[in-house]
Amino acid sequence: MKSNFIGAYLSWVMDSYDLGAVVITATVLEKVFYPTLGLLGAVLPIIFTVVTRPLGGFLFGFFADLQGRKKALIITVLGYSLSIGLTGLIPPYAQIGILAPVTVSLLRIVQGIFIGGDVSSSFTLAMESVSRWRGLLSGVMQSGTLLGFVIVDLLFTTLARTPSFFVTGWRYIFFIGVIPAALALLIRVKVSEPRIYVEAQKDYPIKGLSPLWQTILVMIGFWVMIYAGPQFIPVYLGQVLHLPPQEYGFLALIMNVVGIPAMVLSGLLSDFLGRKVMGIAGVVIGLITASWFYLAGSPTLSSMMLFGFGMNLASAISPSYLAERFKTFSRATGVGFSYNGAFIIAGFTQLFISQLSTVTSVSHSAVIILGLGALIAGIGLGVGPETLKVSTLN
Repeated sequence: MKSNFIGAYLSWVMDSYDLGAVVITATVLEKVFYPTLGLLGAVLPIIFTVVTRPLGGFLFGFFADLQGRKKALIITVLGYSLSIGLTGLIPPYAQIGILAPVTVSLLRIVQGIFIGGDVSSSFTLAMESVSRWRGLLSGVMQSGTLLGFVIVDLLFTTLARTPSFFVTGWRYIFFIGVIPAALALLIRVKVSEPRIYVEAQKDYPIKGLSPLWQTILVMIGFWVMIYAGPQFIPVYLGQVLHLPPQEYGFLALIMNVVGIPAMVLSGLLSDFLGRKVMGIAGVVIGLITASWFYLAGSPTLSSMMLFGFGMNLASAISPSYLAERFKTFSRATGVGFSYNGAFIIAGFTQLFISQLSTVTSVSHSAVIILGLGALIAGIGLGVGPETLKVSTLN
């Protein structure tokens, strides 16, 4: 089962690389493809990528419950690899006009579907393949998101120093995103269906989705916080504070590096304190650190590190918490749609910040929206069970 966890983890890392490529280059994409829209143009590629994730989470989760986790994982890896590679080939707005932003937007939609589908299979496969220290391994799995971001941040920071960055340099970030397609071969050879899935009694996946309303509530809160926090940082530093790419790329890199041990620690603590307790504690700490960061003024290296640590505690429980809430015959559908269905609302987080910033500062807007996310997540966790004690994944 070690191969299952490693395969799922690598898939999630490279899935996150593809998502991180859109986030870290948001300011660049605005200048190349959406030159007339300002801040809105910077957040549109991110919005288009995340709002279609619920569809992918449901479709591929349903497929994984009926046909197997392994097949779904291979398809989604190939899908998101192809869509990001094609993005690097699109001519700029200056050459082909409106066709440029339309094409980018369509590819972001396609990529969002496959990224959403990857969650359904990778998270479910990983959590069904472990029986001990599931919280710790949940933190490791979720930290794959940040490892993917760290890889793309390193590339961005390096390429941003080149004179041709805004013309061709940024495209290499997207071309490299095709590499994960090779993972499909590794997954096909090394990964097997989890024993718990093979031996479980099968049923129509929709029948086991009763916890969905509560798990989506939790994930809406988590994702609003993330997209008003770490995922907003490249836009905030580049578009609002007008820092040069190499500077805000480095700060984003530090933020994500610090977040990796934070997630692992949070996952480990959830094996002792419980998923629910650790989730609520992470929400409170995240709100405090984010508020201090946004309202303190100019970012520093130390404030960025504290921000990255505090903001990544809560979501570390997501893989284990969601997997433990759903029965095996509907687990991939439940996990995939919970994690991604939240984007029906949370996907517009940065648009909410953009609109609210017309009446107050961007910093205050980010804190207000992030605070609403913390409240929603706290309520969702509060009304749900402690899955360390009451789990359907045994």
